[in-house]
Amino acid sequence: MRLIICACLMLWTAGFALAAESIAVVPRNSYLIRPVASASDLANQIRTEPIVAQRYARHFKRSAWEIAEYVEKNLRLTRLEKAQTFNVYYSPPDDRLMVVRRTLPKGTPVFVEKKTGKPVLKANCGNPLTPAVSIRTPQAQVPIEVTSIATPQPVFAAMIDAPQLPTVELVETAEAPLEEVVAADVLPTETLVETLPEAAPEPEAPPVVMAVASSSANQIPMISGGGFNWLPFLPFIAVIVARAGDDDFEPIPEPTSLMVLGMGLSVLYPLSRKVFSRSQNSSQRTGDSNTHSA
Repeated sequence: MRLIICACLMLWTAGFALAAESIAVVPRNSYLIRPVASASDLANQIRTEPIVAQRYARHFKRSAWEIAEYVEKNLRLTRLEKAQTFNVYYSPPDDRLMVVRRTLPKGTPVFVEKKTGKPVLKANCGNPLTPAVSIRTPQAQVPIEVTSIATPQPVFAAMIDAPQLPTVELVETAEAPLEEVVAADVLPTETLVETLPEAAPEPEAPPVVMAVASSSANQIPMISGGGFNWLPFLPFIAVIVARAGDDDFEPIPEPTSLMVLGMGLSVLYPLSRKVFSRSQNSSQRTGDSNTHSA
């Protein structure tokens, strides 16, 4: 009985050790040196393990850090939805490249691209399932030159103790000679008035009023026997009286006064004719009466 129990314990221990070894250790000819559980773990192993970095760089013909960036940003861990046949690349200890065409069953863990879903690496060993991948070449970043701008120094105005007076520009003017001095600036006003030539007197216009009066007097006959008739000569008497009162009166014929005088004569002339005819009739009657009485 004891022997049976000991044999069972030994078998159980051996099985556990084999299971642990299968979990912790990668298969032979693997690209990895220990198992990984995510794309980040795979990228970290490529960055930290030189032998792993050398294997991937030789296969994909790119630098190790470019492959690590590609794995971390573009791959994800998943399982095959169906059985597929791939060319599996191995890395033997003698550094030879070995390719084996194998059919992986459904559910095999693999790393696939996030965008296309294309299988790239076998998850348990990290062996490539494709000869190449599309890794973008990172563009070299041009260093940006930061131009240092000099800080302008503040300019302080100078302190002014005394007030500044405005600058007056002196302009020299040439003195005019004595011959060019204006006479009005030297001679008195009275002298200038006396030396000025006297203006010629305006020619006196002929007295039109007198001509009209003479013509009117020639037209009106004298009244005989009844006394002198002064009525037609009233306008002329007014003019003569006004002239006698003003010694400096100079008759200046104007169109308006001539028109008024003409209108007065035209009105007075018929009246004078009537008066003259009446006086003439009365004188004839008086003569006849005197004749009859004689």
